[in-house]
Amino acid sequence: MSLKQKLQLYKQQLHQAQKIERQEYDEEVTENEIAEGLEIRQAARDLHAEIFPFHDEYVLVHTERIGLRTLIGHYTPEELFTVVEDWQRGSSSHPLSAYGLKAEELLFFDTETTGLAAGAGEMIFLIGLARVTGEGVELKQYFLPGPGHEAAFYHAFLNDSRSLKNLVTFNGKAFDWPRVKTRYQFVRNQVPRLPAFGHFDLLHASRRLWKERLDSVKLQTVEKEILSTGRTEDVPGKMAPFLYFQFLKHPQASHVAGIIEHNREDVLSLIALYIHLSKKVLGRIDCDPAEQYEIARWYQQIGDKERAFHLFQALADLKDNYGYLSKARLAEIYKREGHYTHALTLMQSAISGKAEPDDSLYIEAAKIMEHQFKKYEEAIEYTQHAIDYLQEKTGDKDERAGQKTRAYLKRLNRLDQKLLKEMER
Repeated sequence: MSLKQKLQLYKQQLHQAQKIERQEYDEEVTENEIAEGLEIRQAARDLHAEIFPFHDEYVLVHTERIGLRTLIGHYTPEELFTVVEDWQRGSSSHPLSAYGLKAEELLFFDTETTGLAAGAGEMIFLIGLARVTGEGVELKQYFLPGPGHEAAFYHAFLNDSRSLKNLVTFNGKAFDWPRVKTRYQFVRNQVPRLPAFGHFDLLHASRRLWKERLDSVKLQTVEKEILSTGRTEDVPGKMAPFLYFQFLKHPQASHVAGIIEHNREDVLSLIALYIHLSKKVLGRIDCDPAEQYEIARWYQQIGDKERAFHLFQALADLKDNYGYLSKARLAEIYKREGHYTHALTLMQSAISGKAEPDDSLYIEAAKIMEHQFKKYEEAIEYTQHAIDYLQEKTGDKDERAGQKTRAYLKRLNRLDQKLLKEMER
């Protein structure tokens, strides 16, 4: 056999060996795909979810309808309709206001992710959303079965929510939604356009009302301490990434069932929390002084002076710190409107009613005495009280207090000069 014939025979044998190897590999891949498909279908059944294909990808979707009179803590979803109606007669500028909206247009939204970092490497693997309609709560949860299925994942979510433009979340403005936007960029050419959602972020409202009362303003803490909806068994959030990665290795429902239930509870809690916060802000349920003061301050900050005024006025007669603070706020409102006598009367009442009024109230009283009433001796007295307060409270160690003290001393010197000139006339 010639060398050329030997080489030809070798090439044929090599080609045949490669063909057999490829066939064995394809058979192995097919067997793995079949096994994985069987595992996913079983997991979907165990999670009461449907598999929705999209091109060569798929997503698991759990759908549930919950009755309008189902209790979530002290509230039922049915009460959302009343709250939204009340907002139509309330402040249209308040951050929680559903003015111009229907209850059905609110989308209660929460996610679970593979990590807390904001980088592109972190994935959202579970989206939970709910809307309240006349037939009940429509709850849907979209589960990502693997990193190669994000187009199917976001297509299903966006296709179902494209007509809704008002998200209700807990820290969603800073956490959930930015991550949705980041991951969306990878599949944007394959899925519906990302809507420009409006946003009701209940974390900010909860912090405003309860940051002094709660050790931490986490949703689970708010549920337990405010809504009375404590969970009997719950998967800690920090365990979610680990359990999800376990699912990716072995697609069994037991790995992620607890996470999916955790997400479900989060979404339902958002409905109860929005109802509760709205009723507090709208004055439909009682508030303690701390809550009422913060709600009044909130109205003042958004420019709703009338509502702020009435809420502060209701607190002003209290013989505690909130009575003192409310008088100071009322004085501020009167001063801005040019009612200096009313403002000064409230400042003096606040000062006399508190053992240790802070320096800012003394200085505000001093300004009115100096500029509006030209009573320099009284202005000097109030300014000296402010200086004494700072020195007693902080001494020389606080830099900011030191700056204020120097400014007050400069004011005191100027007032002395004014008083001297007046006495020389």
